[in-house]
Amino acid sequence: MASNATVVDCETMFQTVGPLFSPTQDSDGNLFAVSTNGDVYQVTEQGQMETAFSTGGQPTGLVFDSQGSSFIADLSHQAVLSQTVTDNRIEIIPVIKDFDGSALKGPNSMVLSEKNNSLFFTDSGPMGESSLESATGSLFVIDLGVSMLKPILFGCLAHPSGLVMNSAQNILYVAETLKNRILRVLVHTSGIYHTSVFHQFSGRLGPTALAMNARGQLFVARFDYQEATKHGLITVLNEEGEVLDDLCVNDCPELTGLWFSNIQNKKDTLYATESSTNSFLQINTTKEE
Repeated sequence: MASNATVVDCETMFQTVGPLFSPTQDSDGNLFAVSTNGDVYQVTEQGQMETAFSTGGQPTGLVFDSQGSSFIADLSHQAVLSQTVTDNRIEIIPVIKDFDGSALKGPNSMVLSEKNNSLFFTDSGPMGESSLESATGSLFVIDLGVSMLKPILFGCLAHPSGLVMNSAQNILYVAETLKNRILRVLVHTSGIYHTSVFHQFSGRLGPTALAMNARGQLFVARFDYQEATKHGLITVLNEEGEVLDDLCVNDCPELTGLWFSNIQNKKDTLYATESSTNSFLQINTTKEE
């Protein structure tokens, strides 16, 4: 743990029986998270966490479009799934299961760019399948207008996981967990992508989740196993990749997901998922003056 880390005000909202990932909200502000037990959970108006639907697999990523439909990254199905509601019936179908005839390893995290009409996702497989010794993970983009899959970084990443875009939707940040670094992908309107190393960390296993606040600061979940580390760490980077702060999350080292609230008066509220305690957390990131 960084000696000058700021201990954050953190509340455990829920705990479940299985590991949680990908805290997120739909356009109405409803909170969701997924679990590798197959369930997609929603926080109800009564403040309870209930199963919204199940994929029958191992979902680790969830994003919503403005119409309320969702895409799910599922390790077990080795696919990106879509979920829609038709005549009050939930339909879940595979969108992408392979590239050039070869099965995906297992999609991990996603980010939807409605400006570009594109869905970006990392393909990592389970932890260790794409590793330092065998860096075979990938970053893909789906052009939703023509349902075309395109590789951005193919078969060269060591467990690529979390993703986030800036507000202009022209820069994509990628957590490459087992190389302990953040990549920056410049998204040109011409469909060309340029990638560089945005920040190289040392210590801990590596970054697993990313979120960006309204001021353009990048929050990075620095995952480590509870056998090695007691507390969680979230590092805050500016737009130049420089460290602004380290946030200590007590007793929660295995952070798997981050999401800033999309509700206007809660923009500094950060939601997180953590797998050593199977917790859904609410973190106040407002700095005291």
